[in-house]
Amino acid sequence: MPWNIIILHLVAGYYISTRSYYFKFKHQLLDRQRLIFESVLLGVFISSLTVILKFICLRTIPNIFNSIGSILPYKYPFFRTSIMTLLIAILVTEVANLLIDKNKSIEEAIKNVGNEIELIILNSFKHRTMVLISLKSDKVYIGWVKELPIPSISNHIRIIPAISGFRNNSKEVEFTTHYLSVYADFVNNGHVNRVQDLNFDVVINLSEVVSVGNFDLEMYQKFNNSNKENT
Repeated sequence: MPWNIIILHLVAGYYISTRSYYFKFKHQLLDRQRLIFESVLLGVFISSLTVILKFICLRTIPNIFNSIGSILPYKYPFFRTSIMTLLIAILVTEVANLLIDKNKSIEEAIKNVGNEIELIILNSFKHRTMVLISLKSDKVYIGWVKELPIPSISNHIRIIPAISGFRNNSKEVEFTTHYLSVYADFVNNGHVNRVQDLNFDVVINLSEVVSVGNFDLEMYQKFNNSNKENT
């Protein structure tokens, strides 16, 4: 077998690693050496499937299979097998992507290899709970996460804000804008049917984020009232 043909098998494995929803979000967190190793393993696996499929075709439809192979311009040994490997990898990946839920794949990747911020964002998105996001500028947003960021790729968080404010000189949060009453007016007036349809999304760059935490308004109010009574 000409050694340069092996590249097609490696390309097949790399294609699956970087294009398949099942693998890509987790593999994006791997270092380059680990990604190459994973691609080689997938290349070996898909190559094994190709050899089995080729054997079945030669036993069942040898004339048709050989006729298709004769169309190929190159007659190197195993070239037909290598081309089949690459085509099968592309076909299986694209068909599987149509059947796999992208958000579910992102969720699994975050659960397996996500950092702490990504885990909190996942919890907010999945359970529709609010998060409190503090920025370097002392701006503070409280809201619902609208979409899951792709692990270690997306550099932003998209939220539907409920309240915003800032941290004063004592680093205590002071709320200045309440969005919920505005949302209610739009829904009640029939402008939209759901809050999600409003274009009030806020996109926050992760490089500007100081901290992200779960937020419960009732607990926050009780905690503040307790502090005021003690002072």
